[in-house]
Amino acid sequence: MYSNKKYKASNNSSIKDLLNSDMYKSLFDYNCDAIWAINLDGMILKINDAAKSMFKMKENQYLHTAINLWIEIDDETLFFDCLSSSKPHMFKGKLDTEELYITLEMTSIPIIIDSEIIGRFIQMKDRTIETREVDHMRSENAYWESFMNHSTDAIGLFDLDGNIIKLNRATEDIFLYSREELLGNKVITIPDESYRDEVEFLQRKVKSGKSVVEYETIRKRKDGKLIDVAITYSPLYDFEGNMIAMANILRDITERKNAENELRDREAKYRLIAENTADLIRVLDLNNTITYTSPSHTWMLGRDTDKYQYGDGFQFVHPLDHHHLNALYEEMLTTKQPLNIEFREQHASGEWIPLEARCMPVLDQNHNVTSVVMVIRDLSERKNTEELLRNSDKLAIIGQLAASIAHEIRNPLTSLKGFLQFFYSNGDELSRNYYELMLSEVERINLIVSEFLLLAKPQSSNFKETEINELFNHLLALVDSQAIMENVELSLEIDEEIPKIYGDSNQLKQVFLNYIKNAIEACSTGGQIDISVSTKLDMVEIKIKDNGSGIKEDHLNKIGTPFFTTKEKGTGLGLMISERIISNHKGTVRFESKEGLGTTVTIHIPYQKKA
Repeated sequence: MYSNKKYKASNNSSIKDLLNSDMYKSLFDYNCDAIWAINLDGMILKINDAAKSMFKMKENQYLHTAINLWIEIDDETLFFDCLSSSKPHMFKGKLDTEELYITLEMTSIPIIIDSEIIGRFIQMKDRTIETREVDHMRSENAYWESFMNHSTDAIGLFDLDGNIIKLNRATEDIFLYSREELLGNKVITIPDESYRDEVEFLQRKVKSGKSVVEYETIRKRKDGKLIDVAITYSPLYDFEGNMIAMANILRDITERKNAENELRDREAKYRLIAENTADLIRVLDLNNTITYTSPSHTWMLGRDTDKYQYGDGFQFVHPLDHHHLNALYEEMLTTKQPLNIEFREQHASGEWIPLEARCMPVLDQNHNVTSVVMVIRDLSERKNTEELLRNSDKLAIIGQLAASIAHEIRNPLTSLKGFLQFFYSNGDELSRNYYELMLSEVERINLIVSEFLLLAKPQSSNFKETEINELFNHLLALVDSQAIMENVELSLEIDEEIPKIYGDSNQLKQVFLNYIKNAIEACSTGGQIDISVSTKLDMVEIKIKDNGSGIKEDHLNKIGTPFFTTKEKGTGLGLMISERIISNHKGTVRFESKEGLGTTVTIHIPYQKKA
């Protein structure tokens, strides 16, 4: 800080006289800027009212003290060196006290009387607010410069003609162009000129005052590689609200796009599998609510998928299986291990379908269960196969038994039958009735033994072309007398040009004869049996329909099993042998019946010739 120097009292008087003159007094006292009058030694001689107000000081505090006691001048040496200069000078300074902090713009103006410099007017303007704004702007500029240069996104500024006026380092890194190659040019990173319209469209939208957010398109690097990008354009305005530039932020989203495409491809493959598999696929959330069902539900269980969506995952499960299934399911959610379970679920028709499910918990990265995928398979065919295997075991045992005992039984039967016939022919009328009854029972035993032998040693087949109409005309001649005796009416309807069946006519006669006799026995007096023969696709269809007593519903699936019969004296072996014969002819047999209304037997046999 400068030390005070001696000064001439005459100069001080001249300055005071000057300030007291009317012309200078008005200019000095009523100026809106703060003005201090100092001598050439920097001593304060007078201040105006604006200065008193700005600095909140009383006059006796500063008169005859050095100016640098109050004002911290940026370049104090130059300030004092210029006191005797005839030119005005600009300086910056600040007042820093406990009560005030003021940034000042100072103009040092010479006081000249009779061509002699006798002092200085120091005109001061409060620039505190402007300085703070400038500092703030500098700080913001530094912040934005740092943001731009450290951002991994490409950031550029465009003038209103679409030329690049500023860009960051990431722009160079992403597109491999140098700053010099990009600045002053329009967008050159487009794949070809067909994209120019796109760029101009986006810039026109921004110049209309609108922003473009995350616009996805393609751009081209200097090495020719195309990349996926997301572009955000925004208008930039000055303090007066005038648009001065356009800001562009461009993000390279190639990796994200590749991941999305890979995920879509993977989802498409999984969906293709899920929507075309014969198995049922369900996805359940942790509340046991179904969030996805495969289309196979429609044909396997008879319901549209929307019947399952957002419903209870076990809503159609058999009541007897429900508790066990829930317990196993809860255990799986706890152990987080896959689970295999069997249960029954109701078809839309009301039938219970046996199912097997593979339940797999889906885990997130924290090993928490988020959902469960169920792959469900219809076990009906497997259950039927198991039942057939059990029946095959029965047949094998029957065959072994038949082979071992049939001959042993027939030998004594022959003797018994011979003696009974002798006694019958020589007995009286009363005893003949008893002998006749015994003979009928012996014949029944012989019939059972014969059927046993058929199981043990099936007859050899003689397959050849067979006229179905001739076969049925012959059959009706055989059963017509029995039908008349039972008062049952038989009707036969055969379509014209029925193709020939390739099969064994004797075995087929045995089959049809069995079914027709069963129908006659099932009918009461005055019954009706309708037989029809027609073609269905590549099959000959034979229907034998009666209006007899019918079969109970729970007995239908037992027809054809060994020793099951609804007749009082039947063995159940006849129908089993009949089904075996039809199966050997590559055909099928289906029974439909309602108790008290009658039974329909439908037989399908292919009519293609043997290759």
